[in-house]
Parts: sequence; structure tokens; C-alpha cells
Amino acid sequence: MEIRKFTDKGIDQFREYLSALRDGSTDAPPYHLLTDPGTSLSLSGEWTIECKNFDSKLKAAEYLDDVLAGVDIDGIENDIHLWSWMSLFYFEQVCPEDKHGMRKPGRDYRHIPEPGYPYGHRHLLGGAFMVYTIYGLGDRLSKLLLYTSPSMESKYHHELATRQSFITNRGIMEAVHQLYFNEKAERPKRGALGNSGKPGTFFRFINVVQQLDLTYDLYSMAGDEVLALLPPEFDEWKRDDRL
Repeated sequence: MEIRKFTDKGIDQFREYLSALRDGSTDAPPYHLLTDPGTSLSLSGEWTIECKNFDSKLKAAEYLDDVLAGVDIDGIENDIHLWSWMSLFYFEQVCPEDKHGMRKPGRDYRHIPEPGYPYGHRHLLGGAFMVYTIYGLGDRLSKLLLYTSPSMESKYHHELATRQSFITNRGIMEAVHQLYFNEKAERPKRGALGNSGKPGTFFRFINVVQQLDLTYDLYSMAGDEVLALLPPEFDEWKRDDRL
């Protein structure tokens, strides 16, 4: 299918549909908005996209990085009209029906971007694209943030993307990946999201690194160097065999 983007009218009608779902509507997604010339526009160039099923946000980000590689849009990660169109195109992925035939879209920013702080990264598809492509984390370092299904938000993604000093620091992202992602199981290590006071957990990592940032130039450090600064409470999380 041709990649298009919504007009303002298209976004307004999509927003009305999301609101109706929250009020209990069981209406089918308004896919006609995707191609109606009154609600969508062609991009410059002939760009196409397939309606694929993705096992995770990572798989979605990999595919979107590929199909959007040649699209000439400045600030593509913040293009409200494009990413809203993408959300409707992949609506079965980002807002599937439950066993009762209901859809739970959540807040609008999951489907219609609100660029900038605090919700810019929380668009289910655009946020994944930002992690994978814009921040350049790629196949490996995106795994912890994008392991969930396309319809689910992740605390790892939310907490790290909210902190620009973390998400833009490759050393920190390498360290957090090594600590909390189990490569064999292809998912986060069990118990990593313990409360902020529990030794060695993800939220403790955030607190400790924020303190270290006051003393050390963390931007100049590789992941192993960041890990070496952590207190002993993190040692067991460094083990590759921890599940």
C-alpha cells in the first residue's frame, strides 16, 4: 500500500474514533481515512508499506526503519500526520480487540503523537522508531526497551527515553542492557523492575547513575566503564546466567 499521511481532518476523525472506543464503541477501525483524499495526502515519491504482524516493537521498528529510509521528511520522528496515519494502518497491532471484542486505546498520545516532553516518546510506533533509528540504538541496544508487543508500553522505554542524558548516552545504554537483558531468553531479567529501594534493580540503577553523573563524565565512557563505577549491589546483575 502507498504510504500516506493524514490531513488535519484525518487526525480529527481518527481522534473521534479513539474517543468513541473509550466510551465503549465496538465500531471497526475507519480504514477509509487512510486513502480518502479528504483525510490523507500522498508523500513525495512512491513509498509503499505492508500490513505485517510484528512479534515485538523491535520488529516493528526494524521494518519501519527500512521502509522509511528514503522518505524525505524533515524531523520525521515528530511528524504528527505521518505517525497518526501509521497508527491507523497498524491498528490491529497497536490496539487489538480483547476476548470481548473491545479495544482499549489508552491515551491519545499512544496513537496520535504529542511531540516533546513528556509524551513524545510514548507513541507506540513512533516512539519505537525513535529508539531504533533516531537515537541509533539499533538491533542490540533496543532490545530492552522494545521487547513488548506493539500494543504495550514498557517501563524500560518510558523511564530511559524520558531522560535525555540516558537515552543519548551509549555507555549508559550498553550498561543497562548488560545488566537487565537476558540474551538467551530474549527478554528482561526477572525481578529487574523491583522497587526503587531494592539493591541492584533498574530503578536503583537510575538513581545511582544520576549521582555518578555529578562526578564523572559519563558521556566519555563505554558500557564496561560505567559498570565498573557501580557499587557491589549490582554485581549479581552483571552475570550472563542470571534469568
